[in-house]
Amino acid sequence: MKKASALTAALSGKRSDAPSSVVDDFAKHTDSFSFPCLDRNGKESTSGVDDVTHELEKASLKGQTIAGSSRQTCVHFVQRNADYELNPYRRRGGEERVPTPQASVDDRLRWTSLGSASLQSNFMADALIGSLPQGLSINEREKIFANTPLSPTLSMLSSMPSDKVGSRTLEGRRLRRHVLKGAVIIFITAGYSGKRFIFEKAKELGVRSVIIDGPDSWCQTLQDDKMIEKFIGIDFSDAESVFDKCLAACKKVQKDLGELDGVCTFCEMAVPLVSRIAESLGLSGNSPAAVDAARDKHSTRAKMAAAGLPTPRNMLVQQPSDLKPAAEMVKFPAVIKPIYGAASIGVVRVNDMPQLEQAYKRVTRELAKAHIVAGALQQGEEDDEDSAADQAIEATVSQGNADSWIKLTLMLEEYLDGPEVDVDLVLSEGQAVYGAITDNWPTVEPYFNETGSNCPSILPTKQQQELMQMAVQSTQCLGFKQGVFHVELKYTSRGPRLIEVNCRMGGGPVRNTNLLVWGVDLVEEHLLTCAGIPSRPPIAAKPLMYIAEYSINAQKTGKMQHIDFLKDWQNHPDVLYARALVQKGQKVTCVTDGMPTWVCELMVVKPSVEEAITFVKAIDQALDIPIV
Repeated sequence: MKKASALTAALSGKRSDAPSSVVDDFAKHTDSFSFPCLDRNGKESTSGVDDVTHELEKASLKGQTIAGSSRQTCVHFVQRNADYELNPYRRRGGEERVPTPQASVDDRLRWTSLGSASLQSNFMADALIGSLPQGLSINEREKIFANTPLSPTLSMLSSMPSDKVGSRTLEGRRLRRHVLKGAVIIFITAGYSGKRFIFEKAKELGVRSVIIDGPDSWCQTLQDDKMIEKFIGIDFSDAESVFDKCLAACKKVQKDLGELDGVCTFCEMAVPLVSRIAESLGLSGNSPAAVDAARDKHSTRAKMAAAGLPTPRNMLVQQPSDLKPAAEMVKFPAVIKPIYGAASIGVVRVNDMPQLEQAYKRVTRELAKAHIVAGALQQGEEDDEDSAADQAIEATVSQGNADSWIKLTLMLEEYLDGPEVDVDLVLSEGQAVYGAITDNWPTVEPYFNETGSNCPSILPTKQQQELMQMAVQSTQCLGFKQGVFHVELKYTSRGPRLIEVNCRMGGGPVRNTNLLVWGVDLVEEHLLTCAGIPSRPPIAAKPLMYIAEYSINAQKTGKMQHIDFLKDWQNHPDVLYARALVQKGQKVTCVTDGMPTWVCELMVVKPSVEEAITFVKAIDQALDIPIV
């Protein structure tokens, strides 16, 4: 019997005994219309794909607002609204964090107006993760599922021909949207206000959205705007009680609005909570074990190795005596990092043993100085010029206390050379139904600060195929079955290697990129899988646009004098957006003085990727950024 290729087995959810590096006949054995990276030369298009491509090409973007990384000001927005900020080191990764008083003028006002107690009430943070219950056993889960009645949405779905609902055509999409309309979906935390577009899309699709978030969250204004069905404020200050409070709130929604169709989130820190809520309610979702493994870098590596997938050399470092054996095993160059997400505090490249010893002291010192603010890990500050108000704020957070809240184990890992990519995946019913690759530009080292990206990828087709294979197998070996994933990888001198799997949609330009280039809306596909509806997105047969985006880092340290430096480009026909990411008077840092600050973001479109890259870099050179 002929053996299936490794990716074919991964797509079918079956185990393959083929080596993970095998990519021969990749396109021949896969649905190439799921993966734009596959070379379709010589393949015949289906009429459905032709239809959707024609429809998407006719769609006009004129007058539409293209969401970026910035937070938004709502019509009813007031100073006391609580709003997350983006992790400044992971803009495309899309991680939220609790605002710090140093972040911006607006955040200083929020800090002083809300007060420390209110901040703890309003922001879901890392301290919650350790307080969550263990996932249910298989028997417990099956018992709950067996006793959970079908919602009207799933009842309608069960009455429809599966081949038509699962068709990758415009008619198939119409049927899926018909089933989704009226579905009751609960969102656990809305994330930062720049994600308003998620709820706009849900409203457009007819979803009856309910948001559970902090009592003063910005998203309560969405209920006033009739964009969501209901807003429920939950006090997050007592981490031990958050799960029970959210579960009780979900059951109250079920009583008031009828059977629930799904519970989901687009916010990183809420994913572990959502996985446990979903299985407790008998709803569709990924297991807590899969989510927890993805969040633990060392556990991810262990599971990949057990599955026979290539993984970077790595070793835990729990004390100074571990440094030498770790260096001997991992080799140089290497990267030292916390095994859990810590707002990218302590991620440093080292090239030899003296650098490793120095970096270890520095990283452990940074983590020791780090403090928990409203339950989130924040880096200690050293030389800020504090105003009287800032000093009062700092008095509540000046002492390092992170080690009493979060396990701060470090890991030494092989440095990965080569180009970095993001692979945005959609899984449905255990299968990968969409995957697209975006090229990431070189980061600012040694901090690995993001710079820019382009889509579609310009890497050789064979490399894209290998990267796609690695992304699919990585998510599946962790145990994921459904939803949208943002997978970060590198194509190294030894082949593709995983950086990490983010078990939710990426942030910043990620949704825009997939929608503009391939016509796939990751928000819609995530909502479908959350409600138990199959995802089979129609995908353009060729790129609809060729885009490049660039997050410009400060070239010197100082204070931003004004933010008018982008105005000459904001109405350019080939510029989709040009936005400042800092405010007038804000302190910014260049790489020679520490973690660099992003000052603005750009997205452009041209007839080819190469032209788009050249154009956005030309804008960068032309900008006169007023830092003094």
